Amino acid sequence: MQVTVEKRLPLVQVACHELIVPLWKGEELAEVYPELEEAFGGSLSVLQQEKEISGEAKAVAVVHSMGKLAAKKLVVIGMGDPEKFDFVVARGAWGRAAKTVLAKGKEKSVAIDLPTTDRLAADRLAQAVTEAFGLADYHYEGYRQKPKREADPVASVLILAADDAAEEVRAGVKRATALVSGTNLARTLVNEPANYLTPRALKDAAVGVANRYGMSVEVLDQAKLEELGMGGVLSVAKGSVLEPYVVAVKYQGRETWDDVIGLIGKGVTFDTGGISIKPVAGMEDMKSDMGGAAAMIGALEALGQIKPKVNVLAVIGTVENMPSGTAFRPGDVITTMSGKTVEIITTDAEGRLVLADCITYAKQQGVSCLVDAATLTGGIVVALGHFCSGAMTNDKALMDELLAAADTAGERLWQLPTFDEYRELNRSNFADLKNSGGRYGHGIIGGVFLQEFVGNTPWVHLDIAGTAYNANKGDMQPSGGTGVMTRTITQFVMSRSQA
Repeated sequence: MQVTVEKRLPLVQVACHELIVPLWKGEELAEVYPELEEAFGGSLSVLQQEKEISGEAKAVAVVHSMGKLAAKKLVVIGMGDPEKFDFVVARGAWGRAAKTVLAKGKEKSVAIDLPTTDRLAADRLAQAVTEAFGLADYHYEGYRQKPKREADPVASVLILAADDAAEEVRAGVKRATALVSGTNLARTLVNEPANYLTPRALKDAAVGVANRYGMSVEVLDQAKLEELGMGGVLSVAKGSVLEPYVVAVKYQGRETWDDVIGLIGKGVTFDTGGISIKPVAGMEDMKSDMGGAAAMIGALEALGQIKPKVNVLAVIGTVENMPSGTAFRPGDVITTMSGKTVEIITTDAEGRLVLADCITYAKQQGVSCLVDAATLTGGIVVALGHFCSGAMTNDKALMDELLAAADTAGERLWQLPTFDEYRELNRSNFADLKNSGGRYGHGIIGGVFLQEFVGNTPWVHLDIAGTAYNANKGDMQPSGGTGVMTRTITQFVMSRSQA
């Protein structure tokens, strides 16, 4: 799908399949668009009186032009209460428009009249439109013998902008296009079956992004992991015949390599639970246990296009957690790269072991802060459900940055506490730590386990176990991988870009 921007021209002359115009609650379409009302001979106001057309939130009306316009159809989107209008509301409204357009037909051209509103800047409004259509248009074909979708339902989207806002609108489109690319890449990685997306394949995906945008990359194979003493990664990998990897990608947007943001992603390509095997019901969704790695790879994709002036080191651990005669066991004591020892209570709390080594490696490379993303705990799903990701931190200022980035990106994020009482639950009688501190407060306990390896480095942990994979469909979200936190992480990095 191609998104372009042109200066606004008379709407009756815009040739396309679908012409989309917004309408806020309380507005009269005939007053806002008198040229359309005239073209339809006064019938649009009649349709609004009959409530066929409305500015109410979630309202969508499709009117066939019958040759009265150059466009084949007119689509009126209700934007809701103008006092409650913001980026999330805007994207949701345009998402409903996208869903309506995508529902029928193939190879459509769409034109959108971009309104001027003091509630949202032109570039942000354009970003909302572009994200809505780009996310709604996402399609994962999978491995069907016959393709489910043979053509893109929307071939092009033309945004019609006011003369004095065209450049701002183009900037918003460019930014959103990068964010959509990163999010949809993350979605595809999460949707891939584990027999296709092996630890090696996930490693290759990260390397592919690095090579595409000229980023430097280092791949740590099993021999190197053993040399570095990455006992967390290696222990999880012991039960699988597939070799583990840690990938370190450097994005350098500044002349000097300093003040480096560390991004850490959990890449467990399939999680059976190991010896502490999971129940069969829903285990197929454990291919999504690499959602944190997918978010980081997606963020690298977006950053490669946006090119902010900032330095980033992304460290991603890729591994498969399987039961076998060689698998690590409950009761084992392992030594992580940091030197800290961990008693294994359950082999199903494996992601924190992988992240612990990746965090230690990133710290040794001299990062100034750390942000990790992981499908870490079922406890976070119990706490926050499937609509909001959880966050924990040892640094309020960094947490505030991430919360602000999530708000700008339009993703839901909620902070949980890291009181010392929770950290005590991870103490072991046989090692420095144990990898499971109990059921109650499990989401927090998993986060503060990672805190033991962070030390004094400013750090935020993002638990996306409830949000990385969604069985339900939405206006902009098919069932499957969501690409959650890709846009938040990218926005956070962009906010630190130096002029």
